[in-house]
Amino acid sequence: MSQDIPVNNQSHKTPKSSGLGKLLKLFDVQLYRYHIRYEPTSLLTYIIEATVLRSVGWVPGLLGGLMRNIAYQPLFKKLGPFALIETGVELKSTGSLSLGKRAVVQGNVQLNGWHLESEICLKDFAYLDRGVNITVHDKGRIEIGSRTYIGPYTCIAGPGPVVVGQQCLISSHCGIYGNNHVFDDPNAYIRNQGFTCKGITLEDDCWLGTGVRVLDGVTIGQGSVVGAGAVVTKDIPPYSIAVGVPAKVIGKRGPTDPKPDPNQMAAVATSS
Repeated sequence: MSQDIPVNNQSHKTPKSSGLGKLLKLFDVQLYRYHIRYEPTSLLTYIIEATVLRSVGWVPGLLGGLMRNIAYQPLFKKLGPFALIETGVELKSTGSLSLGKRAVVQGNVQLNGWHLESEICLKDFAYLDRGVNITVHDKGRIEIGSRTYIGPYTCIAGPGPVVVGQQCLISSHCGIYGNNHVFDDPNAYIRNQGFTCKGITLEDDCWLGTGVRVLDGVTIGQGSVVGAGAVVTKDIPPYSIAVGVPAKVIGKRGPTDPKPDPNQMAAVATSS
């Protein structure tokens, strides 16, 4: 004979989330993952970071700079001695940020490290002027060399590695983007077709005039000068002078090299 097996008819109810739990979940998913647009290791990490940044980020002058250099030490991957971060700087995912000795970050700069497996690295004495925006995506790396100047409102971004050498001059409103979107399929949204990442390298002692655009996959050789408004789509050899859209080499630097046409030279940037 078969035995009757007792059946537990008691329903298993999932405990209801408290109001605070729902609020934290909403904050976690909707705010810091969507609006903030970067991925810290946890909500607690974000709260600690935001608290420290807001507590001393507003303090003006030299005193504020010294306070930030001390308070930000536990947050940053590296923060060198006497690195100066002015008021009004927006920092995200500070655990992926490295600033060398006496690096300077002026007001209204945004540094977005995205998450801890990415890195934005400013070497010793690097200088970011007002409004510079540097964003690294998808475990990428962006490096600004020692004693390099980045002019106002220049944007540098991309998952592909971007390396700017030492002693470079990057003028205002330049764009350096280490990726390209795929757009072969006209029946699909461009944003859904993925992207390519080859990376960008600016070797030492380069000068980009105002408004220069450097596209993914390009290497600009050491000592080169690129004129204002140029769009660099191909590699430029060392010690070249390049202008135009797309940028073309019109001459070489050096006393023994052929000189460019004076009329073409007028296109070269006038200031950094």
